[in-house]
Amino acid sequence: MPTDTQTLTPVSISVQPRQFVDNIVLPLLPRLRLYDPSRKPRGLKKLGRKIAQAADGIVHGWMRLPARGVFTVQLAGGGSGTLEIDAHQSAYLAFASRRMHGGYELAETLFLEAMLAKSSCFYDIGANWGYYTLCAATHPEFKGTIHAFDISDQMNTAISHMADTLGLTDVEVMGYGLSNHSGEVSISADRAAQFTKVITESGQGAVRGVTARIVRLDDVDRPAPDLMKIDVEDHELAVFEGGREMLEQRRPVILFESRIEGDGGTAGAFLRALGYHIYHLQLRDGPVPGIELLPIDAGGAPSGEHFNLVAVPAGDEARWFGQ
Repeated sequence: MPTDTQTLTPVSISVQPRQFVDNIVLPLLPRLRLYDPSRKPRGLKKLGRKIAQAADGIVHGWMRLPARGVFTVQLAGGGSGTLEIDAHQSAYLAFASRRMHGGYELAETLFLEAMLAKSSCFYDIGANWGYYTLCAATHPEFKGTIHAFDISDQMNTAISHMADTLGLTDVEVMGYGLSNHSGEVSISADRAAQFTKVITESGQGAVRGVTARIVRLDDVDRPAPDLMKIDVEDHELAVFEGGREMLEQRRPVILFESRIEGDGGTAGAFLRALGYHIYHLQLRDGPVPGIELLPIDAGGAPSGEHFNLVAVPAGDEARWFGQ
């Protein structure tokens, strides 16, 4: 199998979309906060959204009146379940907004839809409210275990509630984040914990008094994954550093983000040194739904500000990408 990305070829995979959250009901004020992420609000729309945000903050934030929303979820064994959510939480509103305007993280979702059928253990690192955990738990062909990691207590509670409510017995909420050392770190979060992230031991930029537990990936006392999704707000390299031994031995396929560099930057370089190939993930054009994986070399990184990347151990492409 080639080790030079120059000799690798693009991969095209047909994937049938699956709408496992097929209905969303929100109360009035959170519903007025929904937005089209592809368009910058202007004029009356911008003013209306600001008013809705302020009103929602007063009624459901300061006054703490419940903002009950409901997701209807299609379960793996057939039938459906209902999940009550806190519709004041911006993580759910970000999902609902994108679902209404073109779809939520389509390329990433289709990639995992294709890979989960070949996986036996999935790690959702930076799980947020649990969208990808739910994707795996409701996948009709995935028969493995799911381990969700997040540094936000609020998000961990939300995922636990989701698993208990829907009877997702293969989901384990780990209750901590991952990094290159174990201990406690200061964290930063917006008012609704959507973008919680590790700061540093210095605590600069952190929310006063808010800390979180972190663990090295190599120290996680659970079966090692063969498939990982990681979205940890530019903390990917530290997670990989803390999992070097597991990555070398178990060699999972990894879906991760790079917000600045199309080749994965230092995180991508770290994985290449461990024998991984890096691919740029994108939706496939044409009438048949699917994804494309484009091999990245030093001169072939995509341009833009946000990149979805897939790291595959050299020599394992046929196992994962074969139809």
